[in-house]
Amino acid sequence: MTDNFLQKLEEKVMVLLTELETLRKEVTSLRQENTSLKAEKVNYTKKLQGLLALMDSLESPSEVFVAAELQVVKGQDEYATA
Repeated sequence: MTDNFLQKLEEKVMVLLTELETLRKEVTSLRQENTSLKAEKVNYTKKLQGLLALMDSLESPSEVFVAAELQVVKGQDEYATA
C-alpha cells in the first residue's frame, strides 16, 4: 500500500514539475514579448510626437482662412481704386 501511495505521489510531483517548466517557458516568452512591445511603444510615441510637432508647425486652418480673406479684401480694394 505504501508503494502504491509513493508511486502516485511521484507521478503527481512529475506532472507538477512538467507544468512548472511549461509555465517558466511561457513567462520567459511573455517577458520577451513585453520587452518588444515596450520598444515598439517607444518608437510609435516618438513618431507620434514628430507628427504632432509637424502639425503644430503648420498654420492652423483659421489662420489660412483669415489670410485668404485678407487677400480677397485687398484684391477688391485694388479693383475699387482702379
